[in-house]
Amino acid sequence: MIFLDRFLQGLKPQYDDDIIDRLNYYYTPLIFIIFALTLSAKQYVGQPIQCWIPAQFTGAWEQYSENYCFVQNTYFLPLNHYIPKDVQEREDREIGYYQWVPFVLGLQGILFYLPSLLWRILNWQSGIAVKSIVQMCDDVGNMQIDKRKNSVEVVATHLRDSLRVQQSILKNTPVSFLTRRGSYLNILYLFIKFFYVIQCAFQFIILNRFLSTNYTFWGFEILRDLAYGREWEESGHFPR
Repeated sequence: MIFLDRFLQGLKPQYDDDIIDRLNYYYTPLIFIIFALTLSAKQYVGQPIQCWIPAQFTGAWEQYSENYCFVQNTYFLPLNHYIPKDVQEREDREIGYYQWVPFVLGLQGILFYLPSLLWRILNWQSGIAVKSIVQMCDDVGNMQIDKRKNSVEVVATHLRDSLRVQQSILKNTPVSFLTRRGSYLNILYLFIKFFYVIQCAFQFIILNRFLSTNYTFWGFEILRDLAYGREWEESGHFPR
């Protein structure tokens, strides 16, 4: 809970980026965290599973059966198939991901946030206060023409001085070549953009491995199944 609290405190727009970055590191993790907390409340406070039980079961027996089924996994069979008698065949058909959905959603939210965290850790080495510069440039655009020229000169002077100080500080470091050419921030920003693309592709891999499906783009192909009338009773795919 302490980790989650600190993560939520750091989850806020930085405004030294664009709307696509904020969509990745702020809005998407926020949605994932909300879903994870909602499902956690359903699992650990409400009733995560409903079982069809014999009529003679008491309330305590029903609760025990449902808790046991949820913890020990369930398994899928088409409605026109009989329950297999072979234990190994039952185990091969087990579905073991329902208990872990909130944790995987939380993990996905953290993964979407990682590129932004890396950007915040590394961009200070440029010697430029990126967030302040972006804010100053935004303010300059709203100024009157007579004041705008002086403000632009202030921003330009800050950039020049920052780059000069950075080159002297990082003179003998591995990134000195980039700082000497003034391209450190450009390359870092492009790398972070590439990192966003890579982790988005990685999210599909996580989802497919977690749900044990052969789909490449899981959500789109589930929608395609629904559009063609292939319901979960036939495909056996999440959610059931």
